[in-house]
Amino acid sequence: MVRLISPLSALLLLPVIAGTAAAIACDNTAKLPLPDPPRVKLLRVLWAFGWTAVACLSSTAGVLAGSSTGYVPIVRNLLIFNGLGLIVLWLGFPHLTWLPSLTYTMACILFGYPNHGIDYYWWAVVMTDHATVGAVLSAGGIYLVALACYGASVRRNGARRA
Repeated sequence: MVRLISPLSALLLLPVIAGTAAAIACDNTAKLPLPDPPRVKLLRVLWAFGWTAVACLSSTAGVLAGSSTGYVPIVRNLLIFNGLGLIVLWLGFPHLTWLPSLTYTMACILFGYPNHGIDYYWWAVVMTDHATVGAVLSAGGIYLVALACYGASVRRNGARRA
């Protein structure tokens, strides 16, 4: 058992699963040699954004049931985890899409707080139930960079195409 320094809503950890699942849904698992004109790159970005929107709706549905956790921290966490998954997918390792999200979450749970404090370190932002403007902008930046990388190039059969 891992004892947390403060109560943690399950809705803050649900984006680990939803964000990773949305990134996995963007993989071309059939490895089909699909055409790659510029309009397809835009559609690829819209496809990934659509899966992120579905994951966002499913993750925040628990707030409607009366949870004290707000929408913004859940969406912040989802953008971080989905961005991590999209980067791994872009690098060409779809079978490891889950690894950065799980590793980051476990690091936050185990090492994300000081021994003498009751708050989490700045890098363990996914554990906090409040969202600052800087944290939301950082999460959005991670997601936008990952989305742009995913949309700009695709790896097929081990070769990256620009």
